[in-house]
This record gives sequence, C-alpha cells and structure tokens, in this order.
Amino acid sequence: MENKSLERGIKDRRGLESISNLFLSTSEKAKENLQQAEDQCEIEETVTVCKKLAFQHDENVQQNIIRTLSKHLEEGYNIKRVDLQKNEDISKPKGRMRREEEVVIFIKDSLPS
Repeated sequence: MENKSLERGIKDRRGLESISNLFLSTSEKAKENLQQAEDQCEIEETVTVCKKLAFQHDENVQQNIIRTLSKHLEEGYNIKRVDLQKNEDISKPKGRMRREEEVVIFIKDSLPS
C-alpha cells in the first residue's frame, strides 16, 4: 500500500502516467548513439573566419600589401571587392587644392537569364 502511495505521489508531481522510451547509457554508448544518428542524417557545418590585416605605414607599405594580396590569391582566396583611394595636394599661386579620388572594384551579381 505504501508503494502505491509513493508511486501515485511521483505520478502526481511530475504529471506523467507512463514513460514510453528511456535511454540510459555510458559515455561510450552515447558516442556510439550519436555516431548512428549522424549516419542517418546529413550534417552541414558553416564556419566563418574573418581576418583583418594591418600594415605599418612606412615607405614599403604598398609593396607589403601587394605581396600579401598575391600570397592570399595563390592560396585560393578570391577577390570580392577592392577599395582604392588616391589623395593629391595641388599647390597653386592662389591657394591649395586637395583632390580625393576613390575607386571601388567589385563583382556584380549575374543578371537573371
């Protein structure tokens, strides 16, 4: 009788009438179960890596950037966009003029056929 009372107390507190499946396993068994689950489905992983390369501003900075760019292209990286900037200070007898020019080179999406 005491056992029935204990059973009913557990049932009432958890709101469970029955448990249809219960899996208990050791960590090795869990790894095996996970491997079986992976074999039954397709897994897609996406990893995003972002690098920022900064160069010390000196007389060789442009050559250093070009070498690094070439190295990355040789390693299989693709160029998606290049931003170029040119600044000129022009001195005239009546004053100075500063000219800033920007060039953006990028890959456009293909037009739908």
